Formats: sequence, C-alpha cells, structure tokens
Amino acid sequence: MSNKKNILITGATSGIGFQTCKLLSPEKFNIIGTGSSKKSCANATKKLNSDHIQIFDCDLSDNNSVHQLSETIKSQFKTIDILVNNAGTLYVKPQLDSKGIEKTFSVNYLGHYLLTRLLIKNILNSNSPRIINVSSVAHKRGVLDLSKLNDVNLTSFQAYSRSKLAQILFMKILSEKLHTKNVTISSLHPGLIGTNLLSKNGFLGNLLTVGHKLVGKSTTSGAKNVLFNIEAENTHNKYFSNSKNEKLLNHANDIDKASELWDFSAKLCDLPIKLEI
Repeated sequence: MSNKKNILITGATSGIGFQTCKLLSPEKFNIIGTGSSKKSCANATKKLNSDHIQIFDCDLSDNNSVHQLSETIKSQFKTIDILVNNAGTLYVKPQLDSKGIEKTFSVNYLGHYLLTRLLIKNILNSNSPRIINVSSVAHKRGVLDLSKLNDVNLTSFQAYSRSKLAQILFMKILSEKLHTKNVTISSLHPGLIGTNLLSKNGFLGNLLTVGHKLVGKSTTSGAKNVLFNIEAENTHNKYFSNSKNEKLLNHANDIDKASELWDFSAKLCDLPIKLEI
C-alpha cells in the first residue's frame, strides 16, 4: 500500500502553485492541482510531465464549478492529506461574479472557503491533515466590511488586500472550529513574487504582469515558502512571512470578525453555518 500523501493545490497551472508542484517529491506525494481553464490545465500537465500529477479545471468564482471539482476529487481520493489554498487573482477593473460578489474576493477567498468545506471530511480522513492558505502581506491594509462585498468602487489593491485578510480570518475561525481534531491550519505570505496575478486583465494585464515579474522574486522562492508550511512543525493557527512566524495585527486576529465572516460565507455558498464533521 502506498504511503504517499495526497496534496491538493489550487492555482497549480502557473506561478507559485506550478513551482510548488515541481518541487514536491514524487516519492512522497500524489499531486492534485486545479487551474482556471481546460487549456491552462493541459499546458501545465504537459510541462510537468509526471504520472503523479492530475490537474482539474475549476472556476473558483462559480459555486457550481467548485461543487463539480469537489465531487470529482472525492470520487477519486478518499483522503486529502494537505490542501493548499493558493490560487489568486487581482482585477484592475472590479468585476462581479454570478452571486454579485466582487470577483477578487470570490476567487481568492470565497471559492477556497467553499472547497475546504466540501472536502473537510476527506481532509480529516488523513492521519496528519494540513490546510494552508496562501495569503499576502497586503492583508495588513485590508478592511473587511461584509456589507460592501459588491462595491465596485474599491481600488484593485483594496479588493486584493481585503481578500487576503479574509484568508487569514478563515484560518483563525477554522482552527477554532476544528480544535478537537488533529489538523494543522496555517497561512503565509510567500514574498513579493513575480507571478501571473494580474494576467486576467486583457492587454493591460499582460503589460502589468511583465512589470510585476521584473520587480518580484522568483516563483521558486515563493514555492519554497509554501513547502516550509507543508513540512514544518508547530505551524498551527500561525501566519508566516517568508517562512518566519509573524504576529498578526489586531484586525487579522479578530475572532469575532472571523466568526461573522464564516456565517456570511456559509450563506453565500448555501451551506449550513454549523460545520459538519
């Protein structure tokens, strides 16, 4: 019987997610990745060229797509040992998803909230489960007003920082709800990395992506910070910046706000507020 762990990485077709897949040992892991389109999944699968990697397409801003992904994964994998909520985007011009929610928030946070909840029993089937949220130092400037999730007047940075703050608050409340379980939940800032974060903005996005990659560190550097959270001990309910534990600011450590976010997210995803485990 194989001792390999099953690891699920969202946003595995480019950037940090792609490099994390490349760095993971095929002797230790069966890798399940996600990408935003069939084309990107096919291209990444070809480049990675490995029998231990499967990549599925999923639109994280669409609840139906996330449900379909979770059913596909559950049909093939009884256990998910590690979930890395990594996929991220930033829209220069604010867009709304089908639920009327600003799309950066929807992709970066809400889709991951839904996916995590749909797979929670599979995650807890593991002997040593981990959930890792790839956040950003931008969360420090984030303001989470749940009455303004459809606000298209936010700047792109305000929308992005809000979504990354939500990821950390998600870590906080999930850690509390699973405190009786043997699960390690952490979040991290991978560093200022040159990725395709801005690519979904047409021609302007392509230009901005080139600039982003010129000033950012390599995606391999970011992937190594993700690997740290995959492998290190004593990371539970902690936030790491460049693989070093960092104390959270008060607004990112607010359990009442985290609880409010959980309840609101459950309603947006048509899920019960109580976590069924």
